[in-house]
Formats: sequence, structure tokens, C-alpha cells
Amino acid sequence: MGKWEESLFSCCASGGFCLIVALFPICYPFLQGWVVSKAVHQSFISACICPLFCCCIGAAVNRGKIRDRYLIEGSFCEDCLIHCFCSPCALCQEYSEVRNKERL
Repeated sequence: MGKWEESLFSCCASGGFCLIVALFPICYPFLQGWVVSKAVHQSFISACICPLFCCCIGAAVNRGKIRDRYLIEGSFCEDCLIHCFCSPCALCQEYSEVRNKERL
């Protein structure tokens, strides 16, 4: 199993994406849905439903999908804690990973 290419706290490495996450937190479920849909080729709508209605748990499910796709070590419990306490950083990390792997 591998590791994330970017640290959880290297939010600014994702460029302008970190500003969008910080300034428009209401867009968070839709941003994560977009990232997940690009990573696991899932429909955008179904990827948005998890974080929209289940908050941290749904976001953790989506993070797990990214981890599974790119063979990154971690656990569901870890994903839940990360999204409970540091969702903006987690989303930037997920975006950076997908961008680097999928060449977005």
C-alpha cells in the first residue's frame, strides 16, 4: 500500500482549489463529488449524495473510494476523523491526489 502524494496540511499545493474550499464551504459536497467522480468514474450526482446527507461519514466513504482506487493505506475510522476535524485540508489532499494521478 502506498501513501498520499501530498501531506494533509499542504493545502496550498492544490493551487486555487484551496481558496474555493476555504471561501465557499457550502460547495464542499459538490467539490468532493466532482473529485470522486473523476477518480473512480462514478456519476457526479451519486458521488455528491454521500457528503451532502451524511456529512463526515459520507465524505469518509468517498475518501475511502479514492484510497482504494490508488492503493493508499488508511482506514474508514481514520477517514472519518480526518473529515470531522479537517475537511477542507482533506478535500485539497484528495483533489491533489486525483489531479496528479488522472492528469487533470
